[in-house]
Amino acid sequence: MDKVSFRKKQIDLVSDFMKSDKAQKEINDLYFQLFNYLDFQNASSIGITLSKNHEIPTFPIINQCWEMGKEVYIPKTFSDYSMTFVKYTNDTELEENYFGIKEPKDYQSDVLDPPNLMIVPGLAYSADNNRLGSGAGYFDRYLAKYPTKTVSLALSEQYYQDTVWPVYVLDKPIDKIIVSKSEQDAAIQ
Repeated sequence: MDKVSFRKKQIDLVSDFMKSDKAQKEINDLYFQLFNYLDFQNASSIGITLSKNHEIPTFPIINQCWEMGKEVYIPKTFSDYSMTFVKYTNDTELEENYFGIKEPKDYQSDVLDPPNLMIVPGLAYSADNNRLGSGAGYFDRYLAKYPTKTVSLALSEQYYQDTVWPVYVLDKPIDKIIVSKSEQDAAIQ
């Protein structure tokens, strides 16, 4: 299946799953695993996106980072498909980008490229650490330019034993994919 078709299928699948009771249990488990992940605990700066409706909510992660004294950085994207990470606080003024994602309005100061640990979003992940993103390639380009430690959180509906979508040379694998423990052993799909 081509990436465009698979991406659409994943968005529908995950959107439906997020409405289920099982989703919140998996999300809570993913938070627990992330907060106990040594690379997360040791990182002084975290790169993360502000989640949209069909994604794992990132605000609980951001709040945990602040409670732990970590600096949080969110992406500011540009028309050439590049991005930079800007410090995020409660006072950060946001605007919506072309994809409907909130990002910092001011990006001239408090930039960090790259943060110690990047929590990379995606639509699907595989056991061999491949990731299917939203299709614009921002994260792949960024990680090619600024290699850093990466982690992703995968719901059961996002995790595949085999990579069932095409992987290209520019696609960057993720260092660690945290999968809901209840689904990890089941090796579904």
